[in-house]
Amino acid sequence: MKQIARFSKFVLACLGICAIACAQNTPAPELHGVAVANLDPSVKPGDDFYQYANGAWIKHTEIPPDRAEVDVFTTLGDLSNKRTADLIEEIAKSNPPAGSGTRKVADLYNSYMDEAAIEAKGLAPLRPHLDAIAAIGDRRGLARALGESLRADVDALNNTNFHTANLFGLWVAPGFNDAEHYSAYLLQGGLQLPDREYYLADSEHARQLRARYQTHIAAILKLAGFTDTDARAIRILELEHAVAETHRSLADNENIHNANNTWTQADFSVKAPGLDWAEYFRAAGINQQGSFMVWQPEAFKGESALVVSIPLNTWKDWLAFHLIEAYAGVLPKALAEEHFAFFGRELSGTTEQRPRWQRGVAMVNGLLGDAVGQV
Repeated sequence: MKQIARFSKFVLACLGICAIACAQNTPAPELHGVAVANLDPSVKPGDDFYQYANGAWIKHTEIPPDRAEVDVFTTLGDLSNKRTADLIEEIAKSNPPAGSGTRKVADLYNSYMDEAAIEAKGLAPLRPHLDAIAAIGDRRGLARALGESLRADVDALNNTNFHTANLFGLWVAPGFNDAEHYSAYLLQGGLQLPDREYYLADSEHARQLRARYQTHIAAILKLAGFTDTDARAIRILELEHAVAETHRSLADNENIHNANNTWTQADFSVKAPGLDWAEYFRAAGINQQGSFMVWQPEAFKGESALVVSIPLNTWKDWLAFHLIEAYAGVLPKALAEEHFAFFGRELSGTTEQRPRWQRGVAMVNGLLGDAVGQV
């Protein structure tokens, strides 16, 4: 009996140890359903359901200084970006075959991280483009430069992205009237600030923002070696204000019934006279496209007229400023910091830039995402 008792105690002791070990190794159960702690019961759901459902979370959540916003997907995004960063850094340290996708990834990332080389080159990578803008001598040459800037950088339905800093934006998607075939959509553009209301709103905050934007334009041009930058900045802002006046509002853009406007190439010179459309389409490489869906006809009419009514030199300054702004993040530190000071701190409320390696990963992922995904 004593042996049985001792054996029983031994078994119980082992079971106890196993139970403790299992408890230590068992992950905490995942929580599902409504996060009650995030609710704000002081708000009636019928008065403000958003505040009721998220009030406590908004009150206690701290936005990191290098972010403009956070949400429930931020953690997932950070995890995915960290894994992608490890992959890109591994590729960058290797010696991929010349001409391969991995070689492009490595070269792009390493060149972005080589700050000394960026400083040494200055504006040299942009110089041929800036010289081409400076050499524009007539409206035909202007149309050519504007056409060369066209990019497929808008997406009216999937991402509801109506913004492009280029004069117009291109989007390719199934046609409104023939879903079996893709159509080329053209959308309004030409503004650096996110929307026309930033230019047209008459609030004190909007006026102050425009004043700071004008200062920013002058600063970018000065850092790029331009003269008479204050006067140029005034004219560029006036041009963008005129463009904004032609734009359809964001709310009206959402009404797709007003976007179903098919124009042939011949229609543009009749319905939107001013811009040399034949030269624009040729320079954009879409002169073989028979027709387009024009999302905002009134903007195309207005912007095309501005190509003629606004002095040529103002358009050239606008082109130069937009070019530098587009590449500011990969140019010498002074330009990159000025760009962030306005668009990051002033416009988005982000007080700090993310570490350079994170910005490098984001750039590679944005430009060579397919190559990264194939690894």
